[in-house]
Amino acid sequence: GLYMGVPVKLGAAGAEEIVELELTEAERAELDKSAEAVREVVGVLTTAA
Repeated sequence: GLYMGVPVKLGAAGAEEIVELELTEAERAELDKSAEAVREVVGVLTTAA
């Protein structure tokens, strides 16, 4: 799996609120494309090690 960070509001006790991003379909497609590229690089690095 692949974990991606999300923006949060931080307070004295740590994360107080997760900031939900409203993405268009095009933005979501680009985000998914970026995640797939990262997965591919991780796969190459994992098999090379």
